Amino acid sequence: MGLSRRKFLAGLAALTGISALAPAEEVLAQEDRRRKTIVLTDTATTRGQYLYLPFKVPRGVNRIDAKLTKEGDASVGVGLFDQRGIEYESPGFRGVFGAESNEFFVSARHATRSFTPGRIKPGKWTVIVPVFDTTGPTEIKVRVTLSFGSQGETKLPGPEVGVVSPNPGWYKGELHCHTPQSSDAWASGSSLTPEGWADKAREIGLDFISLTDHNVTKQNWKLREDAGEGVLLIAGEEMTNWFHGHATVTGIEPGDHLDWRQRPEFGEFAVAELGPGEARIEEFIAEARRLGAYVSAAHPAAPLPGLTWQFFADAEENPEGALTDGLEVWTGPHQPDDEATLLKWDDFLRRGWKVWANGGSDTHGIKNSPFQPGYPTNVVYADSLSKEGIVSALKRGRMFLTRLPDGAEVYLSATGPDAQAQIVGGTIYGEADDLAEFTVLVRKGSGMRLVLLRDGAPVQTTLIESNEQEVKLTQPIAPRGYVRAELRGQADIENPDPLAKRTDMEALTNPIFLEIGPETAGNEPQTASPPPSGN
Repeated sequence: MGLSRRKFLAGLAALTGISALAPAEEVLAQEDRRRKTIVLTDTATTRGQYLYLPFKVPRGVNRIDAKLTKEGDASVGVGLFDQRGIEYESPGFRGVFGAESNEFFVSARHATRSFTPGRIKPGKWTVIVPVFDTTGPTEIKVRVTLSFGSQGETKLPGPEVGVVSPNPGWYKGELHCHTPQSSDAWASGSSLTPEGWADKAREIGLDFISLTDHNVTKQNWKLREDAGEGVLLIAGEEMTNWFHGHATVTGIEPGDHLDWRQRPEFGEFAVAELGPGEARIEEFIAEARRLGAYVSAAHPAAPLPGLTWQFFADAEENPEGALTDGLEVWTGPHQPDDEATLLKWDDFLRRGWKVWANGGSDTHGIKNSPFQPGYPTNVVYADSLSKEGIVSALKRGRMFLTRLPDGAEVYLSATGPDAQAQIVGGTIYGEADDLAEFTVLVRKGSGMRLVLLRDGAPVQTTLIESNEQEVKLTQPIAPRGYVRAELRGQADIENPDPLAKRTDMEALTNPIFLEIGPETAGNEPQTASPPPSGN
């Protein structure tokens, strides 16, 4: 199948993180009226450390430059906090690099990629050094140069895109992608800028893009200018925990940032004590929701250290606070770890937890990579093509996934007692002996097989024989549960299992739930006509 996710992401997966506040030594190297140089030193000894190297910034500084060097084999990153401190969700976070870069600067109006500009105020600033891997002690040196002078005007984030279309409809988009603001994407040599992503969206038929760079948000600062006509660029971030997994965040404000320094509290990956600047996953999710964003665990079953989502045990202890809104059940080319995520998702759905499926390409660069824009594509039914419309729809599960922007389409809907009507993400209510009727419209699926699942188990498999075909299924509402749909490749004659793990997914839907009891207030009928055929 080409380059596997295991091999492709191996270079991204030096991601670990057991935190410790290490004392840093300041050494005055030189001083004059216009420039002062400080050398900060510490030793990386443990895979997963966070080294914190503080230094004093006096009045009159207008620029800070820093360069990291090391003696030893440790793989490390480098970042910066200003005088507001290193506490979790500190507004003083200025940016961070992975192992691909080691030198940056910040000033009032300008900063290196991945770092945000802002006024240089006096106080204790701190360089952070995440230690991704090491086989022995490695001496870390960070040479900090303070330049003096007037600061000038501070640069601020620009306006968002606004409403691209006020009309309700099915909109196609990307929820996991990177720009040069992610240091590993920059290192690929072929990453798309935000403007480049907007151009690519117009080229391949996407309506919206969520820009999700690793732990930084500078990509969100010129959304309206970068978007151009007809495309919605949404401010986002990929929370990249250096040890315990990643999560995509869609729908923040251009100046917002979410911290990455969480530790699991429960399960085999539990960390009993938190280090400086660390928190539990509940704090991250609560902050994302406070900002109005949609949060999804990214590539949660990826079989590499640092990429696997290690907070599932926390979610089982506290689903209200520690369960993300969604799971990225499809990352780039469909692979075995995506099938494993589907099993975890069904486990959650059977518990009655309304966690939604979404996908993302995780594109870092467009050359020499199987991870390409829109592969897969999220097809979302939203009230408008706007940040508010898309994020609201994501939070309600109003979407299906398809392999490509012009791939197969699967529209799942249901009707129930008392004229109830729902699409994906909805709930049909009734008595135990009531029935719900499901309808699936499949387009561009000729030769494929539609698998309808009740509570994660196949209940009906249909060969799709034309490029527009409707399939019906009737199910009792008892004993509660859900129905969802998968569209897979041609049947395997040698394996009658309709869910044979062939990684041949073409499209899949979010569920429609079945619930015993009277219809709850606010469960308004939801219908959504598919777009005209051929659009």
